[in-house]
Amino acid sequence: MKFTSKLSAGIASLGLLVAASAQQQNPVKFELPQVGAGAQQPAAQAPAQQPAAPSTAPVTYTEAQMMETYGWLLAVQNNLRELEFTPANIEAIAKGMSEAVQGKNLDYDGKQMNEQIRAMMGKKQQTLLGKIREANRANTSEFFVKLAKENKNVKELPGSNGLRYEVVKEGKGQIAKEGQLAKIHLIGAFTNGQVFESTLQQQQGGGIPEPVDVLVKSGTNAPEGLILALKNMAVGSKWRLYVPPHLAYGDDGAPGVPPAATLIFEVEVFGVADAPTEQPEAKK
Repeated sequence: MKFTSKLSAGIASLGLLVAASAQQQNPVKFELPQVGAGAQQPAAQAPAQQPAAPSTAPVTYTEAQMMETYGWLLAVQNNLRELEFTPANIEAIAKGMSEAVQGKNLDYDGKQMNEQIRAMMGKKQQTLLGKIREANRANTSEFFVKLAKENKNVKELPGSNGLRYEVVKEGKGQIAKEGQLAKIHLIGAFTNGQVFESTLQQQQGGGIPEPVDVLVKSGTNAPEGLILALKNMAVGSKWRLYVPPHLAYGDDGAPGVPPAATLIFEVEVFGVADAPTEQPEAKK
């Protein structure tokens, strides 16, 4: 039986979605000063160095123990726990792996099986999406309540329907208008401090990255909260934005951004320019 690449792509995309959720729960955090907090606090002193623990004797594991660990790693790396497989599901998965390892084929109709597996995984995806969405909605409410209590520098942008901002640096230059380009640097993070986007990533060879141009226009792929802020930021200014889901990527999320996620952006504006005009098509 031969399965199509479409099924593999669908399952892979579900795995990436689960991974994004898992990263929010157990993130690899990057340095992003003051994200989600008030004034920066002085760094704590490093603890006194402890004497090294005595080395333990090497342990020799059995082949069965190593294979058990290998299976455990496969499940963890693919976030299978989040998909809530039953014991019977797990037994069937193990059987399928055994058949594949032995070089056996499965006596099923490939096309029909593809369709049914995709439908099953689609249901699991919708269930998982719903759980992530509800968890993020609860996190949003808690986050903004805590933010209002702990950081008195944060204000709500008038007429923005919930966009909060904090001025890190004042600017005195030009402010971009609808349809113009704003030249910016940006760092985007989740509320736990995990960075998901940055224009400041060092270029190959160690060069300093140039600011990027963002079209200041509602209805584009950029989060609406970012566009609203850019319409109020003067050149030279740097703001920290706290963007609720309805002004970010909404209930559906985006690649690398789970559904209903609140986002934090640090944005610095370096310039404003007119967007290039579209050239009319030549008459034939």
